[in-house]
Amino acid sequence: MKLSIVIIFLLFSDLCFCQKVINFELSAEGDIYFNPEIAIPKINPGCTAWIPENEDINGLIVFTHPRRDTVSTDSLINYSLKNHLAVIYATTDNRLEFFFDKNKMLEIEGYINEVITTNNLPKENLLFCGMSLEGTRALKLAMFENSPDSKYKLKPKAIVLCDSPLDMVRFHKEMVKAKELNFTPVTANEGEWVSGYLEKNLGGTPEENLRAYINYSPYRYSDDSVKNYLNFKDIAVRAYTEPDVNWWIDTRRKDYYSMNAIDLAALINELKIAGNVNAELITTTYKGYRPDRTRHPHSWSIVDEKEMINWFISTLK
Repeated sequence: MKLSIVIIFLLFSDLCFCQKVINFELSAEGDIYFNPEIAIPKINPGCTAWIPENEDINGLIVFTHPRRDTVSTDSLINYSLKNHLAVIYATTDNRLEFFFDKNKMLEIEGYINEVITTNNLPKENLLFCGMSLEGTRALKLAMFENSPDSKYKLKPKAIVLCDSPLDMVRFHKEMVKAKELNFTPVTANEGEWVSGYLEKNLGGTPEENLRAYINYSPYRYSDDSVKNYLNFKDIAVRAYTEPDVNWWIDTRRKDYYSMNAIDLAALINELKIAGNVNAELITTTYKGYRPDRTRHPHSWSIVDEKEMINWFISTLK
């Protein structure tokens, strides 16, 4: 086990303030198998957090993917600190974590609670955030915090999702189709490991165990018997997506039914119907690019980070 706390002094224009960086890391070895043929190495679980020093801290932005660059000076962290928000990246040993196991959510909950309690952060002002599967985790964690299994009841004030899959019946069907179509190696491989991992953890295919898929899904359009989305009725929810269907058809042979945008639009609509006045869908055009500048609408680049943080701040008032 490794635990380090680093104090870093940064200068923003003519404003100087201190930040405390916390890095908590456990050792992990071995592999995680999605199916008998596909596996990835485990990563070290733990968390990294940036805390404003000598400031009134207004809230904590929570990501659930690994980050160990404790001297990071990127714009998201800097702008958050400048606006009196702490930031935490917490992770299990699985960088592709689905939160099938409640113990994994208890683990993440424990990291977040430790940072809150040891730094006197406002527990009531948590802001969950995530891209793709991380956004799914944000909703799953919010559902968990509303359940009897939660130890600390860390209910978020607001959640941001970026092009996240929500309906696991649709998602499984999409992955199986991509695997069988085998149009590109990338989509075929993703289709194989995702469908296999869902089947492994949800007791087979949706045809074999539909109820498990419905119960697991943060939102399910075609079955109204389990309304998991009502867990978010009183939480501000913003969903970002870039529904460039022609890009998906041309490069992946996927259509609207294969895009996460369909889940996000339906979720926001249902939340509005349920009376959530702080639910909104943000659609973008030609903003999706990978860090190497290749075009891809399923990218974090569709999110205007400063505007997102300003929205987070608005939900705390």
